[in-house]
Amino acid sequence: MEMEKKLCDKLLFDALSSLLQFNTIDKLTVSDIIKEAGVSRSTFYRYYCDKHDLLNSNYEKILENTLYRFKEGVKWEDAVYSIYHVIKINLKLFQNAFKSSDVNSLKNYIFNMSRTFHLEILEKNGVNIREWKNIKVLESYIYGNLEIMQIWILEGMDESIEDMMEVFDRGIPSEFIKYFKPSS
Repeated sequence: MEMEKKLCDKLLFDALSSLLQFNTIDKLTVSDIIKEAGVSRSTFYRYYCDKHDLLNSNYEKILENTLYRFKEGVKWEDAVYSIYHVIKINLKLFQNAFKSSDVNSLKNYIFNMSRTFHLEILEKNGVNIREWKNIKVLESYIYGNLEIMQIWILEGMDESIEDMMEVFDRGIPSEFIKYFKPSS
């Protein structure tokens, strides 16, 4: 069963990736995706709720191989660089994914995943993550970065990853920077 899911994941995400080269996620239908993937509708819905769930689930796999490696001891700069590098390699896909304003959009998913990720790091380091000011400072940082990142992606990522990382790093709240960039 696990092998079947992996194969379906690959077929469906490859189909979605291919279709996102030419259309926004909002213009695609599950029918488009399953036709491109060569899988049945029931197979799609066995694993995913909708097209956004498919996209977001696969983005989470990307996170596991990039940004989340920070939790395993990879340097913050390397983990962040790796996620932006994947986005740049798949620029058209991400541009067409970020054009959605659906409640289940990739942008909203990234906000929620980033919030959870950062809160886990802060909590691990003894920060009171239930204090509303800490939460709002963190959310402001994440939301601001996400807005700038979306613009950067939609405009073609012309600025270098390193330059954008420098911009994003400058926005890390001073009280939290030591948990993400211990050498600072």
